[in-house]
Amino acid sequence: MLSFKNLEQKIGYEFDNKNLLEQSLTHSSFHFNGRPKNGNLKNYERMEFLGDRVLGLVIAEYLTSAYPNEDEGDLNLRFAQLVRKESCTLVAEQLNLNEYVILGTNEIKSGLNKNPTILGDVCEALIAALFLDGGMAVAKPFILGKWKNQLETNVPHKQDAKTALQEWAQKLKLPLPQYKVIETSGPAHAPIFTIEVIIDKRENAFAVGNSKRIAEQKAATAFLLREKIWN
Repeated sequence: MLSFKNLEQKIGYEFDNKNLLEQSLTHSSFHFNGRPKNGNLKNYERMEFLGDRVLGLVIAEYLTSAYPNEDEGDLNLRFAQLVRKESCTLVAEQLNLNEYVILGTNEIKSGLNKNPTILGDVCEALIAALFLDGGMAVAKPFILGKWKNQLETNVPHKQDAKTALQEWAQKLKLPLPQYKVIETSGPAHAPIFTIEVIIDKRENAFAVGNSKRIAEQKAATAFLLREKIWN
């Protein structure tokens, strides 16, 4: 059994069943470097499914309490932003979960532990492990605590940033936004993209992200906020 004492300290909870914590951190590649290891094929995939539902319930309950005067549409928009994979990845990065992900040998060499999608999946699985070991009394405080900054800054935008920016440009009869990769940095397994968004003769906006998609959304958001299209 591996030791995750440091991670438990970061989480603020000591597991009774350490196997649940270990499973939540285990990628399927760990078992298939030529043959299964120890006959144990458990990984985080099923736990990710459960953790996603636990996260959704906690966030939904919080939003209905925190915003009693908002309609279902605005609540849904807030909810979608808070439970998306990128939100889980942010929490995973706060906890440095990349240091604890259990991978196969080849995947360790390729740096898969730093992949944003993998980190988001592991975060959801960790929520499931907390729920299974300690119930909602443990999972709920973890979620509300680790999502605190996102809950406080959450705004119910009607659309994702790229769609909103495109519709704004069309409304003003401007050319459609163009997204250009200005720079790619970092190692091959964890690249960092710098994206520039270009609209007609307006001042360009820039953003950085772990994928082109994320960087493009962030660049579009920066443009929308700067031009006060979004408040």
